Amino acid sequence: MPGPPMELFGYAASVYVRSVRLALEEKRLPYVLREVDPFQPGGPPDWYRAIHPFGKIPALRDGGFELFESDAILRYLEAAYPERPLTPTDPQGVARMTQIMRIMDAYGYPAMVWTVFVMEARGREEGWMPLAEGVAQSLRVLETLDRLMPEGAEFLVGDALTLADTHALPMMIYLAETEIGRNVIAEVPRVAGWLARMRQRPSTVATRSPLESG
Repeated sequence: MPGPPMELFGYAASVYVRSVRLALEEKRLPYVLREVDPFQPGGPPDWYRAIHPFGKIPALRDGGFELFESDAILRYLEAAYPERPLTPTDPQGVARMTQIMRIMDAYGYPAMVWTVFVMEARGREEGWMPLAEGVAQSLRVLETLDRLMPEGAEFLVGDALTLADTHALPMMIYLAETEIGRNVIAEVPRVAGWLARMRQRPSTVATRSPLESG
C-alpha cells in the first residue's frame, strides 16, 4: 500500500507533467502537485534546481527518494507500485508501448505541441517547424499509430491501458485544441475514436490542463 502522498513538481499545462499525473491517477496513487514554472523569468527557483539541476519538469519526490525525467518517473512508478500495472506483460507489448512513447517524444511533441498548438492556439508566429510541416508530421504520427494499433483494440497497444496511452494523450489533446488539428485527427478514425474514449476517463478529467478550452 502506498504511504504518504508523493510530491510531483511541475505545472498543470505541461504534457509531460500530465503524462505522469495520468499514470498516478490510473494507478490510484496519492500525490500532490507542487507548481513549478520553468518558463518564469529567471527560470525555476534555486530550491527546485537542487532537485532538478537542469530546471525542467517534472520531478518526483517519494519519501526520501527524488527523481527527474518523466520516463524514469513512469518506470519507477511501475516498478515500485506494481498494482494496476500500465505495462504489458509480454515482450512484444512492452516493445510496442515503448516504441509509441518514443514516436510521440521524437515526432509528435515537436509537431503537435510546439508547432501546431503553439502557433494556432497560443498565437506564436513561429513553431519548431513551419506550420505546414507540423501538420504533415502530425498526420504521419497519427497514421503510424493507426497502423501499429491492433485490429479491434480499445487502446494503442491492445485491450489494456498502458503508458503508451497516458503518454500520447496530453499531446493529442493539445493538437485537438486547434481546428486544423481536429481536421487532421478526423482523417484517422480509429485514433479519433481512441481519443474520444480517453477523454471520458476520470484520470483525464482529473488532470485537465488550464490551456484546454470548453
